[in-house]
Amino acid sequence: MIAHSLCSRCTATNSSVSRAQLTFGKAVSSTGIATKPTTKVAARASFEVIAGKMKTRKSAAKRYKVTASGKVLHRRPGKAHLNGPKTSERKARLSIEATVGTSQLSLVRACLPYARL
Repeated sequence: MIAHSLCSRCTATNSSVSRAQLTFGKAVSSTGIATKPTTKVAARASFEVIAGKMKTRKSAAKRYKVTASGKVLHRRPGKAHLNGPKTSERKARLSIEATVGTSQLSLVRACLPYARL
């Protein structure tokens, strides 16, 4: 734990750090004037990235729905506008989601790397 002058718990447990050392990169002298730190306050945490993360295409995530069995559903095109001349049966048919074909499934899988396909 790094001590600072604001918390009595920290100064009581770690008395080896003086008042002149702060965790914010600035040191405060006994007069209260900010000066440059003279010693290294804390070792920075280092970490390694073992493998890069794949990114999900957000546009594809909004367009496709993956079912529990692994099927991919999509909306049928043709019902966004100009619905007046279309019959109600046709509009109802366009409301039903359809499954993505096997030829397009590899493209969807590339866009949704973390989906269980």
